[in-house]
Amino acid sequence: MIDALLAFLISVGPIGLLLGLFFGSIIANASLFLPLPIDLLIIPLASIDFFGLGLFTPLILGIVVGLGASIGEFSGYFIGLAGIKSFEAMKKEEVEKLKLLKEKLEVVGIPLIAFFAFTPLPFDLIGVASGLAKYSKKKFFLGCLLGKIPRYIVLAYAGYFGINFLIHFFGG
Repeated sequence: MIDALLAFLISVGPIGLLLGLFFGSIIANASLFLPLPIDLLIIPLASIDFFGLGLFTPLILGIVVGLGASIGEFSGYFIGLAGIKSFEAMKKEEVEKLKLLKEKLEVVGIPLIAFFAFTPLPFDLIGVASGLAKYSKKKFFLGCLLGKIPRYIVLAYAGYFGINFLIHFFGG
């Protein structure tokens, strides 16, 4: 089965692999409250030097997957933005809470978004809250990029060094 997977990956080539990971990352991160495990793909793939770049391969994979993940996270944002229509009939105190949320996002938005985007914590809630508060799309995307790209670079390098270590350790 591993041989078939490797044959497929070689047949699509490095650009096909990057495009597949990019679009797969968008889909995996666009699924609200049921994330697909793109992390489980990037870890083993990072150990295979498809590009002939050695140590830079995980960096490229991390950037491509992080960019796709940041785009995919807009699904929660847009659901929150669409949900604002239902909040128009809210009570006055609920509107005040929403204004408070927006004010807090303006103060700590990008670092908060970046922190949650980096962690495996449920990020969809941050996206929905950002959309509900009509937080800036550019700032939301920047926060996603600042969290997702480092996250996937770390995972890719963990796969690169970890799997290569295991191969050498077990003599394979």
